[in-house]
Amino acid sequence: MELETIIDKLTDPAAYPHPVDGEVVCHQTHISVVFLAGDYAYKLKKPVDLGFLDYSTLEKREHFCEREVELNRRLAPDVYLDVVSVTVSDGQLCVGGDGEVVEWAVKMRRLPDEATLEARLARGEVTAGQMESVARRVAAFHAEARSDEETARYGRFETVAGNARENFEQTVEHVGQTVHRDVYARLEALQEAELDRLHDLIERRAAAGVPSDTHGDLRLDHVYVLGEEDEEYVIVDCIEFNDRFRYADPVADMAFLVMDLECADRRDLARAFAGAYFEAAGDREGAELLSFYVAYRAIVRAKVEGIKATEPEVDEADRAEACEKAMSHWLLALGRLEAPERRPAMVLVGGLPGTGKSTLARALAERAGFEVVDTDVVRKELAGLAPDDDGKAAYGEGIYTQEWSKKTYGECLRRAEALLFEGKRVIVDATFSGEARRQMFLERAHALGVRSLFLECQTSSETACERLAGRTGDVSDADWDVYTKMVEAWEAPSSAVTEWARRVVSAEGEVGEVVDRALEALREEGLC
Repeated sequence: MELETIIDKLTDPAAYPHPVDGEVVCHQTHISVVFLAGDYAYKLKKPVDLGFLDYSTLEKREHFCEREVELNRRLAPDVYLDVVSVTVSDGQLCVGGDGEVVEWAVKMRRLPDEATLEARLARGEVTAGQMESVARRVAAFHAEARSDEETARYGRFETVAGNARENFEQTVEHVGQTVHRDVYARLEALQEAELDRLHDLIERRAAAGVPSDTHGDLRLDHVYVLGEEDEEYVIVDCIEFNDRFRYADPVADMAFLVMDLECADRRDLARAFAGAYFEAAGDREGAELLSFYVAYRAIVRAKVEGIKATEPEVDEADRAEACEKAMSHWLLALGRLEAPERRPAMVLVGGLPGTGKSTLARALAERAGFEVVDTDVVRKELAGLAPDDDGKAAYGEGIYTQEWSKKTYGECLRRAEALLFEGKRVIVDATFSGEARRQMFLERAHALGVRSLFLECQTSSETACERLAGRTGDVSDADWDVYTKMVEAWEAPSSAVTEWARRVVSAEGEVGEVVDRALEALREEGLC
């Protein structure tokens, strides 16, 4: 029976041997289909052979269902209940029926979606203390996990390097779709340099028996926080399909959670988790491997999402989402391995007219290797004007109406995204007087997996007045009248996104002094 038919029939509540209130919800990955039916979840494996996993026959899928239950009971013993058959009789599909077996499924206790670390993080409910508790739970699991000659063999340099290089071998066709060729080439070269640097450490740890039978897919959406006062950490969905992805240095395992936290733009929580893990594990030298393995995990996610984006049974919206997730993970990996002064990033340089933001933007571009997207230039291009053409108009009129500004900022965002896709560093030079526009740019940077900052230039009104009066041949059309109107229209940061990224830069004094202040802000964010 075709997979599409099975999926269609298992969305019918009547296919299950227990009551199902409401609809059956179906979720897909590149290798599995999960049905949420009442109090239970059922996970089927897709009949695919991707090289690194082989579910191509019914017998193999049954075997790996059994392995999934066995392995996951280590961290979630009350969740993984059984392996059940999917049968057909008189054209009707039934879970656990008496007819012909057409598929196998893992039966699980359904956990609340809102309890995952991913969902809690989205609600702003994850604390550093919680991540430290998770770190200690993971470290204890690694200490108890099987560790012998076989697991050590998979932690040798040859296997580690082979796994890392395989990701590139299997994603050549993704170039131009989810990753730019320049990002791909830079990342592959950086990975090789890291492998050379870490060769002896990887071999030494394998010889010492550090690698163990880990989880292999330790993501935020696989960790559940259950209970209120006495919190219980339940971790699900480990890798069962390939031992070499699970037998690994424990740092390779915990790096997945670090990567997910960084992808969520919560590097503070990533640092808290990593610090607590290495302390609990008594493994200070392991920290030297962290950047390599965070990048490795990001590339794995990019590969997985890239595969999902090509599967015909995945709907168009999910394919688009998978494509963007793949892109963001490629860029996250690049940001982890690149030197701070070469990391892809989006920096907003904003402020009122006369605060020196354009001067600062140009100086940072020269000193720190950024490309500049200037709203004044883009606005005039869209109007068919040259940068030095006069476009003056009263505040909110001419090419400065709300509609024109919306069009201008939209085009600036499009150009910034295109540059980020190429792995470049982008400064967007704009007033950014409205909170919605700041948030729009910062959220896109977050979605694309790159670091972001909002440098808000501030100076006294007397200094701004003096600078505006002395302008000649400037692309900006703003004058003192525009300044006073914009002071009234200026919106203070109100969203968590903007408050997190905002750094106030005093624009008083000589240009060099202002640039040094801005460079310090970039340095604190790991961007120079």
